[in-house]
Amino acid sequence: MIKTLYSLVFILSFGIAATSFCNSDISSNIIKQNDEIIYTVTIASSSPKIAKVNASFSLKDSLLYMDGGAQHLPDRWATFVNNLEVTNTFGEPIKTEQLTAAQWKIHASSGERINLTYEVKLDHEDHEWSGGIDGVAYAKEWGVFYTGRSLFVMNGEDRTRILVHFILPKDWKATTPWEYLGDNNTSFVVSSLTELTQSMFFAGSHYEFSIKRDDFELIFALGGEQIISDKNEFEALAEGVFDYYIQLMGGIPNPAPENKFKKVVVIINPANVTDGEVVGNSISILIEENGDQMSEMISRFIFAHEFFHLWNGKSFTPVNEDMEWFKEGFTNYYTLKSLHHVGFLNDQSFLAVLNNLFYQRYINDTGVGQLSMSNGAEKHGHWGLIYGGGLFVGISQDMIIRKATGNKKSIDDLMRQLYKKYGGTNEYYTLAELQQLMSELSGIEQTSFFNEYVKGVKEIPIADYLNLIGFDAKINNQQLVISKKESLTPLQQSFIDGFYGK
Repeated sequence: MIKTLYSLVFILSFGIAATSFCNSDISSNIIKQNDEIIYTVTIASSSPKIAKVNASFSLKDSLLYMDGGAQHLPDRWATFVNNLEVTNTFGEPIKTEQLTAAQWKIHASSGERINLTYEVKLDHEDHEWSGGIDGVAYAKEWGVFYTGRSLFVMNGEDRTRILVHFILPKDWKATTPWEYLGDNNTSFVVSSLTELTQSMFFAGSHYEFSIKRDDFELIFALGGEQIISDKNEFEALAEGVFDYYIQLMGGIPNPAPENKFKKVVVIINPANVTDGEVVGNSISILIEENGDQMSEMISRFIFAHEFFHLWNGKSFTPVNEDMEWFKEGFTNYYTLKSLHHVGFLNDQSFLAVLNNLFYQRYINDTGVGQLSMSNGAEKHGHWGLIYGGGLFVGISQDMIIRKATGNKKSIDDLMRQLYKKYGGTNEYYTLAELQQLMSELSGIEQTSFFNEYVKGVKEIPIADYLNLIGFDAKINNQQLVISKKESLTPLQQSFIDGFYGK
């Protein structure tokens, strides 16, 4: 995800002057703050699958380490690290011992300024990854993709200003979620080690475009001939979905103060299979080459689903895992609504996805009838129960509220309330609060609903709730069959329009 670099000239003196940061503004910033971390990443056109990293920083302690992950490999991320060397500011070598779990012990004193060099070999695709390569690192003919955790060796914890500079082949650029340092489009400022490691980036000759709303920006990196040929579609889809969410919620994403971000990177490349991953505020999507209609739908679904998490998950956050059904399931509902809003789904395809993807995953999940969907830790093992079941809770509550209020209220009001109350704060919503808010919106106490379907293990009678608003829904041979009643009142039609997100 990040890597495109060329050759590196990085000469440090005792005062930390770096020739790779030759811009006068950049150099003065570096000289002013001796405690800054400086990373220079070089990728050469002759060997793009080798990233050469040079880092300079003052030691907080005697341990070098890489972030968590790759636990299935004996040396974790260090599996891909070669030729790690440490010197002092005079160029004298410092003894370093490799430990387990991607750690190294360095024989130097705290506070001493050191220079660290190493190489990362980009052969991650030669290994199996349970979550797929989309959240790790990979190479394409047009560039390289890295996660920060797969690339950076670090020291200490409380680092508040990190400079990252790229040296790339002539026609390459780096697409990252970080802020530019001055006017230099290959140098960036990162606010913390967490932001450094929990990021994705792509360096290469890819196509880049951005969408700005107020002071928030979505930056896209598209790779491969087929995906780039669809750039207009992706841009229109992104703008339509993003604007729909902003209008729905009443504003741009507003995360907690300690996790403020102004940019989100979306990296899209072709692959053998459609998949997606989110790391921090970065989104990686792989789209199956020459895939069928379902593959195309899933890729766009991932696209819109992760966008909505900028609100439901980033701007307002649950206090614990017992609300993963809400975070993921309600996000699924609004993902479908957004794709319908922009015309990617019509009424018929919306209902088809509801059955073919979500109901089938739900009804065939072994957790249904056995586990409570409030067991958020089970979400990866029981996708149907939590992602699908959460979606059906969202639909059911939406139908209850719309029916009870004559379509004057809906779960749209719930989402806006959560955004208004918790956006930009360090506070968290609770399961009890969700239940109370839904009861207030409908004017009907929802204790029994929550006890049976959310906290309990009963199967959600989703057809019954769809029938409240003008649908003719039934379960037939484990298929969710939905049609619109032949004769609808204007109120019923408004219910259905709200269901689709019109």
